[in-house]
Amino acid sequence: MRSPIPAQVTQIDGYPFPAKIAGLPRRQRTDYNEAGLGFSVRYEVPGETWADIFIYDLSEDLTSAEAQQAAADQREIALSDIQTAVSAGSYQEAKVIAKSEAVPYAMAHLTITQKGKTRNSYVFITVSRKNFVKIRYTTSAPNADQMADKFAAEYARLLSQ
Repeated sequence: MRSPIPAQVTQIDGYPFPAKIAGLPRRQRTDYNEAGLGFSVRYEVPGETWADIFIYDLSEDLTSAEAQQAAADQREIALSDIQTAVSAGSYQEAKVIAKSEAVPYAMAHLTITQKGKTRNSYVFITVSRKNFVKIRYTTSAPNADQMADKFAAEYARLLSQ
C-alpha cells in the first residue's frame, strides 16, 4: 500500500527519512503488509533517478547476527531476486559489474535493461537497529557511481546519528 509522507515527517519507525537525500526528493512510503517485509520509502526524480530504501527484518532476530555477513547474504538474495525478475520478463537483462563488502554496506553494482533502456543500478545493504536496511539506487545519469555512492554515504551518516 503506497501512501504520501507529510512534509514535516523526518523519521519513520525510528529511521531517518529527510525531505531530500543527495538531491533526490522524498516521494512516498510503501507498506508491504506481510510479517517481516516492513516498508520502503522512495526518493526520485521521475524517469531519471530513483532510490528505494527498504526497512525489514524477515521476522529474524538480527541482534545476534554478524551484521556484515547478514548484509552480504541479503545482497546475494537481492541479486537472485533481480535474476528472477529477468526470468519473469520484468527486465530484459541484468549484469553484475562489481560486488564488495565495505563498512557499512554489502554492495553490488549492476546494469539493468528494462524496456530497451539500460541503467546503472546499485544495491546497498546493512543492518541497523535490528533491521536490514537496503537501498536500491537506479539511474541513467553518466556519473552513476558518484551519485549512488553519495546517496548511500549520506544515508549511512543519517543512520549513525
